[in-house]
Amino acid sequence: MLDTTLIFLRHAETKKDPLANASTWDLSENGRRQAKEIAEIPIMNSVDAIYVSEECKTALTAEPIARKIGKEIQPMSFFNEVRRGDKFLSMDDFELEKARQLSDLSFGAFGGESGLEALDRFKKGISMVMEKNDGATVLIVTHGTILNIYFADLLGALEELPDRWSKTAFCAYGIMKSGRVMRDIV
Repeated sequence: MLDTTLIFLRHAETKKDPLANASTWDLSENGRRQAKEIAEIPIMNSVDAIYVSEECKTALTAEPIARKIGKEIQPMSFFNEVRRGDKFLSMDDFELEKARQLSDLSFGAFGGESGLEALDRFKKGISMVMEKNDGATVLIVTHGTILNIYFADLLGALEELPDRWSKTAFCAYGIMKSGRVMRDIV
């Protein structure tokens, strides 16, 4: 497990649909371009395995990479975003709820799981992937909130979560090798 490289990728920009659950949202036209562009980054050529969350936007983001390198996309619930309710919030209400979620990791925002519960789930998924892919380079396509919680935890920067989250672009990626952060997600 010491030589395993994990590349964490936030999904591409989505096309928001207030009538549908966020987990079913498609990529926007810009998001499709972003997914194609990220597939051209040289490190993606070294990927041995691709894992995504169960949300279609992560698989859609990974598709150009998977096609290019001839790898199968493997969905895992461990890499889902922090679980949220079905209600579509206005941008202002969303921002308020997100700010509270990021400043209090024990708070279950949007009627869902807390940041701490999500972090524990995510870490279990990482452990499983590391055991299964010893010495490999693994791509994990997931979501902005859980990625920021995970990286902030690794870097001892949990108090910086709201600021970190606001600076994380679609298709931002971070790298962890041998258990150390080599490239931050922010």
